[in-house]
Amino acid sequence: MTTLFILLIMSLGGFVYLQNRLAAARNAVANGRSGIQVQLKRRHDLVPGLVSAVRSAIRQENHVFDRLLDVREKAIAVRQGSLEDIERAENDLTAGLSTFLGYTEHHPDVTSTENILQLQKQLEETEDQISAARRLYNGNVDRYNTLLDAIPSCWVGSLLGFERAAFFALDADQLKSAEAVPPIDLTRAPS
Repeated sequence: MTTLFILLIMSLGGFVYLQNRLAAARNAVANGRSGIQVQLKRRHDLVPGLVSAVRSAIRQENHVFDRLLDVREKAIAVRQGSLEDIERAENDLTAGLSTFLGYTEHHPDVTSTENILQLQKQLEETEDQISAARRLYNGNVDRYNTLLDAIPSCWVGSLLGFERAAFFALDADQLKSAEAVPPIDLTRAPS
């Protein structure tokens, strides 16, 4: 009888331990997603200032500016949506920023303003922070999903309704372009 009681207590303790590990991992995933959202908001907030500064320096090619502001608005609109909607909107914003930065690269007179240089630096720092937040989030997702795959925590997770988390990934086009395109230095005018 004592042995049975000890086994029951140990099983219950193991169950509680695994549930706590799963809950901590799930919370780390949520915290990582929150970190990504903070950095995405920062990027969303920088875009209008950058567009305004460049627009005041050059009055043509308004379609480049308007497209960037449109995709920014769409990204803001889905901020609390599903991970897939956020990824899609952020991929569009990244493409819009690439077009915009390519435009400024071909107009060195635009990038010579101190205000624009500061905004570009802030945008670059924000992109680095988004990348770091994605790595943290994806690492947390990996640990959480691994717990859900491992025995016996998979049994506890299944019993308590824990679901796998999705990775925050680049789309296929961004992966190709990230591997193929060299970095662009907007601070130097072409010779």
